Amino acid sequence: MSKGIIYTPRIRKSPFFEETIKDGATNFTTYNHMTMPVGYTTPEQEYNSLINDVTLWDVAGERQVEVVGEDAAKFVQYLTPRNLSTFKDSFCRYAFLTDENGGIINDPLILKFNDQKFWLSIADSDVIYWCKGVALSGNFKVKISEPEACPVSLQGPKSKDLMAKVTNNDPKVMDLKYYQFVETNLFGLDLIVARSGWSNQFGYEIYILREEDGGALWRNLMDAGKEFKIVPSCPNQIDRIEAGMISHLGDTTLNDNPLELNLPKFCDLDQEADFVGKEALKKIRDEGIKKQFTGFKISGKKIGYNMASIPVLDKNGSRSGYITSGIYSPNFGCNIGLGYVNIDLIHSEEIYSAQHDEEQREVEIVPLPFSSRLEKMK
Repeated sequence: MSKGIIYTPRIRKSPFFEETIKDGATNFTTYNHMTMPVGYTTPEQEYNSLINDVTLWDVAGERQVEVVGEDAAKFVQYLTPRNLSTFKDSFCRYAFLTDENGGIINDPLILKFNDQKFWLSIADSDVIYWCKGVALSGNFKVKISEPEACPVSLQGPKSKDLMAKVTNNDPKVMDLKYYQFVETNLFGLDLIVARSGWSNQFGYEIYILREEDGGALWRNLMDAGKEFKIVPSCPNQIDRIEAGMISHLGDTTLNDNPLELNLPKFCDLDQEADFVGKEALKKIRDEGIKKQFTGFKISGKKIGYNMASIPVLDKNGSRSGYITSGIYSPNFGCNIGLGYVNIDLIHSEEIYSAQHDEEQREVEIVPLPFSSRLEKMK
């Protein structure tokens, strides 16, 4: 008997699914109950295309949670410890959603259309149900739904050249600042184009507004990108780990809180606005965090990709932390990883150990990020 996945309303095909199959997708995962390609060739081949040319990703699984209504701005602020008081229309903000204990529910990109309309472009968890529950319990005057909107991600240094070609150098697209978006029309399709993406490279996320437009957008971008050596690809784990970028449910869960990530601008506990988990996070801050997110250098043979928790032990065999993501970096010529260490060890220069692939490995604590995004994000 052949093996396969039966597609039902519980596991939906992405609007770009058929095109990704035609273009050679070999492995898939499910993300927010939707298919998402996770491989076409090898992570290293796709990494080289990402850092040198341009890649196109099907990330339709990053579902949108739409919040509209007179209390929309107040409600979205209530979901996150990030201070949104200076949030401008037509911009995006990365944020954490926290529960009543300060645990991380999700880390969406929030798109603000105006004070009465927002999208939460979510990582993998059922955020729409959390939002509906919070809205009901707080009596917020909002309507929460999941629109048809689905993104592809166009990432790599030549993504700007490709975008210039397909927009005929339209300044409203070409002049977008990082984390700014615009509603536009390309290839006869109504789209939203944002200067964003889950990579350490220059890029865009392009949202179709109707699922039936998925195939047309994918094929037009692939055809137009041939001169720029475009390849179909997917979120690249080498690139994102080099940048210290978080993968929710891999690097963060409800057992982790934003204070442990050492990203202070995303967690303003002294802002005037209230939010879910504020008092819990204040208590954690006052008592002191017990662990902190960090990078690791890991010895031994190449790690293909790992998201299973790996204990990090000191010379006495005591647990000092754990690795949440690991992979071989061709850029640095060694294995690198992300994870947590006990807070009192965050500056330690000791050599620790970890067991992976039946091999005892040396582990060093390395500050993040391994590779800076700053120059590439201008």
